[in-house]
Amino acid sequence: MTAWVVTGLSGAGKATALAALEQAGVECVDNLPVDLIEAFAALPRECPAAAVVDARQRERLSTFAPFPGLQVVFLDARDDVLLRRIAESTRPHPAPSGSGLAAVAAERELLAPLRAAADVVIETSQLEPSELQRRVRELIAPDGARAAGLALTLSSFGYKFGLPLDADWVADARMIRNPFWEPSLRPMTGLDPEVRDYVFDDRRARELLHRLRDLLRWSVAAYVDHGRRYLHVAIGCTGGRHRSVVLAEALAAELRADDLTIAVRHRDVEKPDPR
Repeated sequence: MTAWVVTGLSGAGKATALAALEQAGVECVDNLPVDLIEAFAALPRECPAAAVVDARQRERLSTFAPFPGLQVVFLDARDDVLLRRIAESTRPHPAPSGSGLAAVAAERELLAPLRAAADVVIETSQLEPSELQRRVRELIAPDGARAAGLALTLSSFGYKFGLPLDADWVADARMIRNPFWEPSLRPMTGLDPEVRDYVFDDRRARELLHRLRDLLRWSVAAYVDHGRRYLHVAIGCTGGRHRSVVLAEALAAELRADDLTIAVRHRDVEKPDPR
């Protein structure tokens, strides 16, 4: 598999590009020493690999030389754009001396061997971060994000025990009629068939399930295209033992038919209801 060097000016988007590649499942190394590039590229691997090499290595960059099997992508931008982005950054500029335009010019000189060896140059002055991420993924790992897929976690919880702090989405199932008020169902949980049948006898439960399923199908595809690999959707009811459990299990069953990687968790199903 091809090894890549990702390089370019400070403020041109190397950190954004590296984050996108990591999300796509690319093996990434930041600030790889120049004298280790050939060994890094020679390692056996089944997916692309990328290493950031930039002006932090100062005079060692003069020894860089391209070789077969290595591709170089260089990120560049106008000086005024670089200056604005550098001013917003908390990282020190790698130029050995000077500031402002003098620092940018010094960095360009340091990176001249890499710029000359670049197979692809991406000008980022007018690019939004999401567009830069898309371009880098398409270049280095065109199938990476989709092949990696998205791991979806569906969980149930009880509002009376607090919101799950790690959830990306929260769906409220408390508009559905509550099995708790049926004495025969109260000791059971949403994992029992009797409770499931009772919940889905409510038209609103069926409609909520179908709406969540359709929304997630659309969203998962959009998240994968954006390079995201994890999503946690939490469904809540009052105690977290009946309605939310039924919906989480049913939603997982619906979406597994789409070949999604799904984990189901029930945070509060074993907690006694204080009522």
